[in-house]
Amino acid sequence: MPTGLAVHPCAIYSLAATKNMRWMFTGGDDGFIRKYDFMASMNGSSLLTAVQKHGLVDSIQNSGVMVSAWEVEEAPAPASVILGPDGAALPTPSTPTKVSPVHSMAVHSEALFLLAGCESGNVNLYTVRHDEGQVQHVLRGHEKPVSVLALARDERAVMSGAWDRKVVRWDLDTGAVVREFGGFNSHVSAIAFRPTADMYTAFEAGAGVEDTALILSFDGRVGAVDPRNPSATVRNVSGGSSAPPWGISLSWSPDGQRFYVGRRNGTVDEYDFGEGRLLQSFRLPRDSGPVTSVHCMPNNRHIVCCSFDNIRLWDLHYQPPEAADGASIAGASANGGTAATAAIATAADTEFLQPIVPFSIVPGHHGGVVGATLTDWSCRYMVTVSGNRGWDGVANNMCLLYSVKGE
Repeated sequence: MPTGLAVHPCAIYSLAATKNMRWMFTGGDDGFIRKYDFMASMNGSSLLTAVQKHGLVDSIQNSGVMVSAWEVEEAPAPASVILGPDGAALPTPSTPTKVSPVHSMAVHSEALFLLAGCESGNVNLYTVRHDEGQVQHVLRGHEKPVSVLALARDERAVMSGAWDRKVVRWDLDTGAVVREFGGFNSHVSAIAFRPTADMYTAFEAGAGVEDTALILSFDGRVGAVDPRNPSATVRNVSGGSSAPPWGISLSWSPDGQRFYVGRRNGTVDEYDFGEGRLLQSFRLPRDSGPVTSVHCMPNNRHIVCCSFDNIRLWDLHYQPPEAADGASIAGASANGGTAATAAIATAADTEFLQPIVPFSIVPGHHGGVVGATLTDWSCRYMVTVSGNRGWDGVANNMCLLYSVKGE
């Protein structure tokens, strides 16, 4: 249930939060990183005005409590020294400051530092707890916008993917490139490290470190990499050339055995990681639009599927209900006509309470591209932001805060 809204004047490209959800960060198209006190926002320390609540569902009353913000400036590469006739260094011309949209972000679990992907291909490393918003180092390895950043479990390494079709693993202790992964045919849109089986230890630094990661490219193909492999091979785990086109979001199952990919054709594909085999596809209703964000919930049963029209909570264990004569209501509804009417009426007469669709609508977003979805480790809170991340689609500039009720 959405309870709060963090008002933004622009599309939101990226989202990150600390382990305990103490601080939440958003990166916008206007080049600002905004820091929010998440708990104060959820507890109603600030309320929305009547104008801000216009067009929202009634449960959204709280306003996001922003505590600070800073601009993401491009850091030009150090200029080479030019010597004059007398051997003295000539003055270098000053470079005008350019503010970059925040295409991607990753934050330390205790907010020691924050990484931001820039339009030039740089990755800026900021301190957060001390000297907030100050650039301490710049990682230079990409030539085009950095679309995704993913911190390793021990938070001493990060993987970055960009529009230049390249993935780089960095050592955060030294700032050096550990390994590069190539061979992608289009932009890199998502990177996700394989989770541990125990969600209670998954967010402990260094606990259950798993270096295997999935890399999704814009053409819809998914590759698996293990940086411990000296050959740096990218293994295709999405069924070869039969993978449907266009993919912008992926999510692991909590046990790390399966993963899910949102597609442009309005489907979510479920794959078996070990076999690299497509298990099934969930097709959203017609005219729902592309699936721009997917997120598997910790109960290993529900998936959050974000499309242009709505956010849906999909039940993976759904079984179509049957009427008294054994006919499937879902099948009858698909056929339409008197069969559907009779089946639904029979179910109503027998007080059948099982839903006839495998999903429920999550109120809040409507009519905008959802660029990112985030939940805390206990799945008590969820955040969704609207932004096209520099690609295709229209955003409604909303950052919604949800309170999740467990089963």
